[in-house]
Amino acid sequence: MYTGLLHLHHWMPFLWLLLILVVLVQNFLVWKSDREFNASLQRQNKITLILTHIQVTVGLIMLATAFTTGMVPDMGTLMGDAALRFKYVEHPTTMLLGAVLITVGNAKSKRAESGQEKAKAVVVWFGIGLALIALRFPWEAFLQGA
Repeated sequence: MYTGLLHLHHWMPFLWLLLILVVLVQNFLVWKSDREFNASLQRQNKITLILTHIQVTVGLIMLATAFTTGMVPDMGTLMGDAALRFKYVEHPTTMLLGAVLITVGNAKSKRAESGQEKAKAVVVWFGIGLALIALRFPWEAFLQGA
C-alpha cells in the first residue's frame, strides 16, 4: 500500500503543477482583461483545489504510516538531521499551509461578486499557495523519479 501511495504522491504533482499554472494564467487574463469568468474556469479552479486536497491527503496518510510503522527515528534524531527534518517536518507543514491558502482562494473566489474579483482572488491566493509549496517542494526527487 505504501509503495502505491508513494508513486501516486510522486506522479500526481506533474498534473497538479501543469493545472495550477494554467489556472493562474487564465485567471490572470480574466482579472486584467475583458474576458469573462465562466463556468469552465470555475470548474478548473475546483479541479485544482480537489487535486491539491487529494495530494495533501495522500501525503498525510504516508506521513502517519511512516510514524506508526517506525520508519521515522526519534524526534531528537529527526530534528537534528536536515534531510529527515525536511522530509518529515518542513515539507508536510509547508504543503499543508499551501493547501490551506489555495482553499481560502477558492472560497474567496466563490463569494466575490464580479468576474474580475473572482479571478483576482484565485490569482492572489493560489499564487501565494503555489509559491509556498514551491519553497519546500522536493525538486530533486520530483525531477529524478520516485
